[in-house]
Amino acid sequence: MQSQHIGADGFIDVHAHVVMPEIYEQTKAHSVFTRPPEGVAMTDAMRAQAAQRADSVVAAMADVDARIDAMDEMGVGVQILSVSVVHQCTYYAPPHESLAMEQRANDMLAAHVARAPSRFLAIGGVPLHAPELAVTELRRVMTELGFVGVGISTMAGEMEIGDARLRPFWEEAESLGALVYIHPAGNHDPRFRKHFLWNSVGQSFEEAMAIASLMYEGVLESFPKLRVCISHGGGYMPYYMGRIERNWIEKPTTRQNMKRPPAEYLRMLWYDSCVYDPRALRVLAETVGADRIVLGTDYPVGDRKPAEFIAACGFDAPVAQAILRGNAEKMLARP
Repeated sequence: MQSQHIGADGFIDVHAHVVMPEIYEQTKAHSVFTRPPEGVAMTDAMRAQAAQRADSVVAAMADVDARIDAMDEMGVGVQILSVSVVHQCTYYAPPHESLAMEQRANDMLAAHVARAPSRFLAIGGVPLHAPELAVTELRRVMTELGFVGVGISTMAGEMEIGDARLRPFWEEAESLGALVYIHPAGNHDPRFRKHFLWNSVGQSFEEAMAIASLMYEGVLESFPKLRVCISHGGGYMPYYMGRIERNWIEKPTTRQNMKRPPAEYLRMLWYDSCVYDPRALRVLAETVGADRIVLGTDYPVGDRKPAEFIAACGFDAPVAQAILRGNAEKMLARP
């Protein structure tokens, strides 16, 4: 069983990707990451450069030993490892095939943590498009493997994550005190295939839709003790609450499953700091409270100087230290 002890020194990074190459070989044909962009003519040199970068990203995600050196350079004491669903999402597969892949990945995650238990915690994966199996694997990773939670994408097959069919998953997550980390597997809509829009625009769109689904379908109202963290600062949702609040006031149907204003549900969630723009993080802090923001570096493709980025946001020292570590400790603490 994974130790729940959090190392005493360094930052806590909640957005740290892992890939298992043997499983990625099965999933990559279904990954948006492997598709060349449309709407742009690529030379052979451009294609070779893109392929080289893709290979290096996968290799870095798979190399557990090298990441410890990188963590030391970044000041990160603990990474919460999670499988990159952009690369290794299994929701396309029949339920039991998906479960088998998720179980293998979770067992490998547990082995990674066992090699350096003072440096790593883990967030497992579940076949979310098969709710009964997702509940079973959620219980296993929490009770047998000792993980701190599970990571899911922003949709479960054709289901939004607030879909009534997923209520058993959310109920079990709340009961077990599991952290649910939401990170998109990429937007597969043809509109987002041009110019890597699935990544630059689509990911934030997906995060906004995930939050909307949790609010409007009543998941946050029904399960108020849930611990949910949204990647990339929550996508677009926290930055456009004026219009959402107006609709909640003017259109009764939007309040069907909500007993409080949308902004209050927004403050029930946690958000990682991976927004790449100090102005955006300041707005996020003003909207949800700086105490709801945790460090997320998007390792290995994101910010390698997290302390400098947080400092550039202009927070005072106690707030900055809370984002770099203290808030994550609170988020991970079980009742």
